[in-house]
Amino acid sequence: MKKSRIVVSLPNDNLYQHEQELVAKSTGERLGLDVQVLHAGDDAIAQSQQVLQIIHSSGESTLGAIIVEPVSATGLRRVAEVAVEKRIAWVISNGHVDYIQHLRKSPQVPVFTVTQGQHEIGQLQGKQFGALLPQGGAVLYIEGPNMSTVAVQRREGMESARPQNIRITTIRGKWTEEGAYQSTAAWLRLATSRAEKFDLVAGQTHELTLGAKRAFQKLEDPEQKAKWLGLPCIGNGIASQAKPLVDQRVFVAAVITSVTMDLALRILVRALDTHAQPSERNVAEMSSYPDLDKLRPLK
Repeated sequence: MKKSRIVVSLPNDNLYQHEQELVAKSTGERLGLDVQVLHAGDDAIAQSQQVLQIIHSSGESTLGAIIVEPVSATGLRRVAEVAVEKRIAWVISNGHVDYIQHLRKSPQVPVFTVTQGQHEIGQLQGKQFGALLPQGGAVLYIEGPNMSTVAVQRREGMESARPQNIRITTIRGKWTEEGAYQSTAAWLRLATSRAEKFDLVAGQTHELTLGAKRAFQKLEDPEQKAKWLGLPCIGNGIASQAKPLVDQRVFVAAVITSVTMDLALRILVRALDTHAQPSERNVAEMSSYPDLDKLRPLK
């Protein structure tokens, strides 16, 4: 009996997505699946073309499902429709798209989302701002691309939870440490970019925070360099990547997130076996590290 084939399309190959790939392959092996992983290079058109090519070349093969973490907010709607028409299950990872309910009207294949809870992650980070800066202050906030639903939802969640006495200055970059480094380095060249204006540096991922810190290290002005590097930092990431940064005092806190692939594949296999639609939205675990009530004010 041939293994059921599952295609996983990831937006890029940063540290989080690298962990997603490892978990997808190990979980797939444990569940008896043939898992193929694609990387889109942060290119929405390339992602669409890659997945469409897989769908059209599958024919009567054992392609059972496609799990997509979309590059853009549109979320490959037309590609999803083609997949479901061919009775290929469709799963969105870490994204919010407006067509899932429409596709779920047909009970022929499972269609659902699995997410870290991007809005909730943003809310938790906004609450960390309040716990660390109870008297208010200014945060340098490094976020992902504005076309990314993950970046948008984390920003919206953060804005909904941060106290009004905390001011936000935003830098946008790609979902990599190098992307954050380049964006922050360019921003630091502005005459108004002074460390004394800020109390905290926060990234939507731990990689973005680390990229900003690397840009601080490259500053030529020794006084500004020392001030920027002296600012406390926080970020988001899975436990194996973010917790050590807190334990080693590189960060003062982190939101601990989870990869989605293990949960997505387990839900998918159960849905395929039982021929039943799972819940439309399934959320992986997250937490503050340290706990919110254990965070000490920075000033």
